[in-house]
Amino acid sequence: MSLEATSSPLTAEVNPNLLFPVTLEDSTTLSHAVSQLLKREAPYRSLRDNPEELDHLRQLLATVTKHFEGSNNDTVAYELHKTLNTIYDYQINASDSASQFDPILMEIMAELEAAWIGYEKSRLPAEEIPVEPKAFARWLKTYILEHPSSNHPIYGYLSDEGSFKEMSYFFSQEVTIDPRFDDLIALMQVGVENPGIKMELASNFWDEMGNGKPEEVHTKMFASLYDELEIFGENEKFLDVLGRASWQALACGNTLMYSVLHRKNLNLGLGALGTVEIISPYRFSLLTKGFKRLGLSEKASEYHITHISIDARHGNGWLTNAITPTVAESEEARHEIFFGAMLRMNTSMDYCRFIESQFKQGLQ
Repeated sequence: MSLEATSSPLTAEVNPNLLFPVTLEDSTTLSHAVSQLLKREAPYRSLRDNPEELDHLRQLLATVTKHFEGSNNDTVAYELHKTLNTIYDYQINASDSASQFDPILMEIMAELEAAWIGYEKSRLPAEEIPVEPKAFARWLKTYILEHPSSNHPIYGYLSDEGSFKEMSYFFSQEVTIDPRFDDLIALMQVGVENPGIKMELASNFWDEMGNGKPEEVHTKMFASLYDELEIFGENEKFLDVLGRASWQALACGNTLMYSVLHRKNLNLGLGALGTVEIISPYRFSLLTKGFKRLGLSEKASEYHITHISIDARHGNGWLTNAITPTVAESEEARHEIFFGAMLRMNTSMDYCRFIESQFKQGLQ
């Protein structure tokens, strides 16, 4: 995405007189600059030796964080979430050569997260949150299921009317969440001390891993759906499809990555990932009806059919065995869990509205 082709002020605030001898000289967007930076073995050291490049990068960063206001500016929202997603993906990509904790990457990530989370907190509804742990868990489940995004009309549409092309487009955007859910659960377990909570997470992870059967690993099952929906073009890989994701889809993926990468976000993660488990059965039941209507195979539908029952069990288990004891240990945890749930629901709502708008406009 070229910012120069938009009316956004993003490039106007960058000093045009700064010239750089290395690869960042052509970067007019933060996302492009970061993608180029990650090709270097030591990003921070390379910028330390080229202060003009570092100044340029920080100007791009400051402009994005200054102008970010969610869906009110799609260009800035894309830059923020694309850049964050690139850094997050780098955090869990075992084949990358540079340090995942490179200082400049940590600086960029922290600044973008501060702008984004600040915005998300500004749209957090003021609610009377129950104090008693079991009452809180019941209230939270009801709140999540009654949120407009839980039963957004796009799921009924894909169930009863959506074309093969629309179903394929929808799942090309889902690439930011489902194919990596096992990694999210694995990361979330790190540092958890409460044995009941850890066992619930471990049980969830073991289900994601097909209960020890390689052919039933859920990410592998999900790949069969992608094959039948022809998500990947010839010689395309995961990152190619991820490169076509909208900022709304990237925000959904970033929500879950933000929840599990930082140890301070454990309670937030209980809310965010728990919400995924709670809303999936209803959504997946509608999607599987659409699969059958479009003539997709049982193999392609297997992931979603399996998760209708598994997620119903895990959603309740998450509430009973993870969220309830957490709130029993700390009343303050209620607010963090609720924020995590709303972070997931609000980004999901942005995503559903975007998908709906694409369907109404007609996919090109």
